[in-house]
Amino acid sequence: MVDVDHHPLTALDWEAAWAPYDAGTYQTALAFIEPNDVVLDIGAGDLRFARLAARRARQVFAIERNPGLLIRVPRATRRLTVLCADALKAALPRSVTVAVLLMRHCQHFAEYVSRLRAAGCQRLITNARWGMGVECLSLAPQPSFRAAAPGWYACVCGRVGFKACAPECITADMLQRDQSLENCPACSATA
Repeated sequence: MVDVDHHPLTALDWEAAWAPYDAGTYQTALAFIEPNDVVLDIGAGDLRFARLAARRARQVFAIERNPGLLIRVPRATRRLTVLCADALKAALPRSVTVAVLLMRHCQHFAEYVSRLRAAGCQRLITNARWGMGVECLSLAPQPSFRAAAPGWYACVCGRVGFKACAPECITADMLQRDQSLENCPACSATA
């Protein structure tokens, strides 16, 4: 058993710890990208995913805050522009239609959503909310938690949960689906 209080990884900033994903994760994310999309790859690492996306999309902006990961990679191609910056601080390109945030341990999901919405981005391809799998989230306003049906939900703040109802009302279908929403109880607690 690992002693979490004394383990060297506990002080690690998980968002800064780049780790490439497997081919299946990349293929699932790529399937959401359309030929006319302008993609923003947040936390692009060594550009593994960004290069694949550049073969599929009209344009890709890869943003990575760790210059050490960009040392051995070409800076740009005709369809790929590399930015060494922090996506939470840098100006985001206004032409972006879809962002990619493959970051299971994301601690700033709500901030990314807010910045992407402000830049006019329409969709977010991510594994950050559920910490597994890849989803494509519309960045349009989502239904409020209050108006949502009982069942599993994922909020634009990044939290996930189950909106309760009487036990006898729970159905198998309800347990198999999830809904995207805004203003969950976690949002109210941090407001």
